[in-house]
Amino acid sequence: MSSATNPLKTTSRRLPSIDGWRAVSIIMVLGNHSEVVSGFPRKWTGMFRWIFDGNLGVRFFFVISGFLITYLLAHENNRQGRISLRDFYIRRALRILPVYYVFLLTAFALSVFGGFHQSPSNWAANLTFTTNFFQRTWTTGHLWSLSVEEQFYLIWPACFALAGFQKNRLLIYWMLGLPVAVAPICRCIAHKHFISGIWQPLFSTYSFFNYFDTLAVGCIAAILWARHEGEISEWLSRKPVSICSLAVLLILIPHALSPVLWLSVLTVPFAPTSQAIGLAILLLASISMPQNFKLLNWKVVGQIGILSYSIYIWQQLFCGDPQVFGLPSAAWMSFPWWLIPVFVVAIVSYFGFEKPLMDFRARFRK
Repeated sequence: MSSATNPLKTTSRRLPSIDGWRAVSIIMVLGNHSEVVSGFPRKWTGMFRWIFDGNLGVRFFFVISGFLITYLLAHENNRQGRISLRDFYIRRALRILPVYYVFLLTAFALSVFGGFHQSPSNWAANLTFTTNFFQRTWTTGHLWSLSVEEQFYLIWPACFALAGFQKNRLLIYWMLGLPVAVAPICRCIAHKHFISGIWQPLFSTYSFFNYFDTLAVGCIAAILWARHEGEISEWLSRKPVSICSLAVLLILIPHALSPVLWLSVLTVPFAPTSQAIGLAILLLASISMPQNFKLLNWKVVGQIGILSYSIYIWQQLFCGDPQVFGLPSAAWMSFPWWLIPVFVVAIVSYFGFEKPLMDFRARFRK
């Protein structure tokens, strides 16, 4: 039976390579943040910015999130004939919120007993997942990307459930095509600062509307995979080198051209979308042909990917200026030693706190 009539035939097993891509993404973010750490060799700056593109790492997280959320929703619809939004939001809350608010509680303790300070508006934005719309402090500024994801989670699953995975296929593509069409316009508005006043936050640098096309590309990839897994796998297997090379070019060409100012008319609006499409192609290729992506499926790489959310949450406490916390200096906040406490805290957080809640979360996955 073809995948067109039996979608999601591989959902009984864990998708290969996903955790490996998460590892790649978080390593890119850590490398990017290393530049602000005390003791980082300035002569390495150019190389690090090329290899460890933090924005690209975040973009890949968005593609993965869009893909997995849609994949799991389609899987549930395929097995149950319906989607339980209640169970979906409970699962997301149990995965995202506990460690998120423990991090904020830790930051608050540092503001009470240490030297950390941020404005009440920053705290309000952190607590309500709107950090991406407002001016940010470094210590909690990384929460902008999680805010984008949470805003997406509030909108897309409900739209997906209402449209119906099998019923209104064209409507689903139209809904996902809208972000792909609108985001480039929003990026131009943000880049040129065309909007001011009360509406300015909606067109700020890290606004949801500048990034929701990346999430939408991941969603489109998941729907295509769910409905046409066999055809996509066959297409990818015909010329894997050519297809993956094309995907890499879609990622690297905008990356290489972005410093050329006169090309900003193209790179500002379209580079993120181009990179998202390239990343989505690589993601599908690595799922379809994991034997060609062995590095992504090494156990140690997969473990880093599993820890990626924990690393993401806690790393910002260790890669800033020690004086922010009232410390004159700290060896464990210098390059490259800051990575040691990041991984130690992430491991403790994941296995000691997050994983037990994830086991409980499984009760809400039929």
